[in-house]
Amino acid sequence: MTLIQPPSDQVLDRAAALLADGKLIAIPTETVYGLAANAWDRDAVAKIFAAKQRPANNPLIVHVAAVDRIAEAAMMPLAPELQHQLDCVVDFWPGPLTVVLPRASHISDWVTAGRDTVAVRIPSHPVALRLLERCPFPIAAPSANRSNYVSPTMAQHCDGPMDQPGIHQFIEMVIDGGDCDFGVESTIVALQQGGPRLLRPGGISAEMLADRFGITVEQLTQATNDRPVESETGNEVTSAMLAPGMMKEHYSPSTPLVLYSATQANSSSKRVGRIAFAQLDASDTSRYAVVETLSDSGDLREVAKGLFAALRRMDHAGLDLIVIDTCEPVGIGLAIMDRIHRAAATPLS
Repeated sequence: MTLIQPPSDQVLDRAAALLADGKLIAIPTETVYGLAANAWDRDAVAKIFAAKQRPANNPLIVHVAAVDRIAEAAMMPLAPELQHQLDCVVDFWPGPLTVVLPRASHISDWVTAGRDTVAVRIPSHPVALRLLERCPFPIAAPSANRSNYVSPTMAQHCDGPMDQPGIHQFIEMVIDGGDCDFGVESTIVALQQGGPRLLRPGGISAEMLADRFGITVEQLTQATNDRPVESETGNEVTSAMLAPGMMKEHYSPSTPLVLYSATQANSSSKRVGRIAFAQLDASDTSRYAVVETLSDSGDLREVAKGLFAALRRMDHAGLDLIVIDTCEPVGIGLAIMDRIHRAAATPLS
């Protein structure tokens, strides 16, 4: 029996009740599908880590329904400098922007990996917002896949054994909100004394944020001086990350992934697939067992939207190797290249 349900009012009412009862469900957002739990319920949040096999030092993003509900997750009022920074970007909400703020006391260490900060956002997906409006609590929702695997961008990715050891056996329901519009996770920026810092590129570009903050992209993206803290939320003490999506290896298919180079040779003894960002000519196409074209014209918005789904299809195509195109790390290209480098476990230069 499928877990996938349409986003009717009746289904959303049931979903809110399941979350209130400490259960896990998969929900659509404009970025990727999330594995959702009541962010105020410590035991429910712990189930997320068990389901995803997620390390306890990797914090979660908390989703709230509106700006006037930020206090459900963050300590309000903010210090004047932090409030000014938030005011600069608040109109990106609802949308694919996450901000790291001082945490509220009722947010558990499981959510924040023991840190005194919390990552918060307001999703723009209408189904996610309708669900959040029904819940008198915020929702913690990392991507609905096992830790380090390719993020899900359609409901079918959350309901089945194809990414075993998957998470479908841990969830009560998948709410089908269609394909995700952005296809890569939200931008994460830390609002802090001394200036904001970009922690993860995403749908809101570094250039857009730097313009709002009145600083350069270089200032926004410079390495943070944040010092790791010790997390004791799991079975062992580890250094807690400041935000999700900061692991060197992440978003990875099981099939080896390499970045395309025009000089590389393809062995005829291997089944090699190619993920292309634009149409290839016939001679290029013939070199590969499978070719996925993400955009006819090379539109990077289309590339971002289709990236994770293509990686999943390639991963189940019986290939020995996946070769993927690259782009300039500018605008949404920075988010695309961040995901590709982490999926291939190569450094982002």
